[in-house]
Amino acid sequence: MPPPLAWGNLKNMTRRVVVVENLKKGFRKKEVIKGISLTVEEGEIFGLIGPDGAGKSSTMKILAGILSFDQGRVEVLGKRYPRGAEAVKRDLAFMPQGIGLNLYGDLSVWENIEFFAHLRGIPRAVREEWGQRLLEATGLAPFRERQARHLSGGMQQKLGLCCSLIARPRLLIMDEPTTGVDPLSRREFWDLLFDFVEEGMTVILSTSYMDEAERCHRMAFMIDGTIIFQGTPQELTGTTRHLEGAFFQILEEKHPQVFHFTLPPSFSPTQEEGKAGLTVKGLSKWFDSFRAVDTISFSIERGEIFGLLGPNGAGKTTAIKCMVGLLEPTQGEITIAGLDRKTRLKAIKHCIGYMSQKFSLYRDLTVSENMDLYAALYGLSGRELKGRKRWVLEIADLIGQENVLVKDLPLGIKQRLALGCSLLHLPQVLFLDEPTSGVDPQVRRHFWEIITRLSQERGLTFLVTTHHLVEAEFCHRLALMNQGRLVALGSPQELRDEVVKENGEMVEIVARPQRKALRIIRSLGYQAYPLGRSLRLWSKGVDFKHLEGRLAQEDITLESRGQALVSMEDVFIHFMEKSAHG
Repeated sequence: MPPPLAWGNLKNMTRRVVVVENLKKGFRKKEVIKGISLTVEEGEIFGLIGPDGAGKSSTMKILAGILSFDQGRVEVLGKRYPRGAEAVKRDLAFMPQGIGLNLYGDLSVWENIEFFAHLRGIPRAVREEWGQRLLEATGLAPFRERQARHLSGGMQQKLGLCCSLIARPRLLIMDEPTTGVDPLSRREFWDLLFDFVEEGMTVILSTSYMDEAERCHRMAFMIDGTIIFQGTPQELTGTTRHLEGAFFQILEEKHPQVFHFTLPPSFSPTQEEGKAGLTVKGLSKWFDSFRAVDTISFSIERGEIFGLLGPNGAGKTTAIKCMVGLLEPTQGEITIAGLDRKTRLKAIKHCIGYMSQKFSLYRDLTVSENMDLYAALYGLSGRELKGRKRWVLEIADLIGQENVLVKDLPLGIKQRLALGCSLLHLPQVLFLDEPTSGVDPQVRRHFWEIITRLSQERGLTFLVTTHHLVEAEFCHRLALMNQGRLVALGSPQELRDEVVKENGEMVEIVARPQRKALRIIRSLGYQAYPLGRSLRLWSKGVDFKHLEGRLAQEDITLESRGQALVSMEDVFIHFMEKSAHG
């Protein structure tokens, strides 16, 4: 662990870093923020959560001083907006939404840090010392000379954090900083945030990951430009529910939406009943001497939803591209819908659908034109095409908007349209590569309703990759990949049971001060991580009597201890760490 990251000049600060009263903001005739009020305390992580269009990003841009507002009181770091906004920017950093959007891809890791340090007027001697500490804290020191565009998504976000922190801001504002980042990198990212906050920094962030929002000290739940809840995640969830469950309960009470869709016309599968939808044996893909996929094997039954999980760079997308014919495997056998990929690839392409990780529609074409393009690729026309286009419009909630340009659609609607286009020819096997990245929980639920019904009632087979580990619960089975290899295979419950057998149950404790308690627990050799104002650790091998005594010796107050639910993130990280250590 590198030396503590000292912020300096943090004494005598006001306890309330942000005060907002009756804030309103409109664009043209639409009011997007409708009189909200909130406070953010010094040294806390404050989350803004809510569905797309709730007003979160606009609120954060106003707090960052880059967006004007129509009415209300906004005070940040003791300065009243709008007059004090420029003065505040010296002590404030803002990370926009999107992986690497605040980076320069052709600059190296260090050159990006130097560029931002120069913009903020950081003296060379200071930037050298502080920048190196940040690189060590984020694990980027070995990649100092690597171009930013060659970093994984998680590493790019860590570099973005370094660039934001180079000026040692008192307030860090981040708009969905971990979208598209794998769960292991996200936990490392949050561990860094807790370290920085302990040193005196305050963080405001938005997130579409409800398991991530549970890590915030406090949060505001926004819907349609209003705040309907403000407090700790535990106050909202109680002791028996996850935040995602509470999220949907509030939505149903305050902002009910009915999502109906019909199933597509029946079709007769060419594969024999009961045969596997997809079989992979010994699949490998090498790029020169680099093994991106290393001898993986699994079989997916017809009608099964199969999750392929792993960190950024694990080889998931490369494996899928080999299966669908976009890359040629180095070795191995692939059978899809009973057809051998080596001899029947052309036939296979007519019975599969593929929704790529990068957005797969054409932004400058209309909704209808995108569907027509997909239809032409698969030879659909006439009455058949008309009926299927109508069905796609229904599941995408775009009836009457056929002539809207795709670039003007909300992200969640774009993703449903992309799913519909990949289903237009009624494939038997559908490959979905991170289909819900960046969309809010409500849109994700609708997305998975479609997938589940197509699996159960039409027998479609799905292979899905995702970083939303709540979605892993919707899969019948999961394969976990790391460094090109499969490291675990089974149903979500089977994998959870295996982890509990090895590590014991998950225990949650509340101790003050939190970070000091965490260091003591880790110094004793126990695995632990922070979640909001609590800490979690595996129970196997833990002498709790000795632990509680040690905490008391260090003047740490233990407020509570109890059993916690084992999340799929816990399962995922267990297998990733186990595979990394051999």
